[in-house]
Amino acid sequence: MFGYVIGDSDMITGFRTVGIEGAEVNSVDEACDALNKALVRNDLAIIIVSEEFSTLPEMQEAIGKTRVDRKNTLIVELPGSKGKTSQVRMSDLISKTLGVRI
Repeated sequence: MFGYVIGDSDMITGFRTVGIEGAEVNSVDEACDALNKALVRNDLAIIIVSEEFSTLPEMQEAIGKTRVDRKNTLIVELPGSKGKTSQVRMSDLISKTLGVRI
């Protein structure tokens, strides 16, 4: 199983240096397209999406639907080089992802 990153140029470059491929996107439409293309693959265990795009309503809808429909693919939202950082407790992220309160 592999990981995949969707984000800006700086984020993609950083992950590529450690061997994780991804899609460089510049708009929410490109990000939605990249997510849909990634979801076609069966070898991805984790998809990392830059908060710059994941916080937009269109992406939130797609990410939420994916989390419900595909239990074998984890989607994680990380701050990118241009996105604002938000502090989220790990237990909240796990609860949201798995649908289980911990």
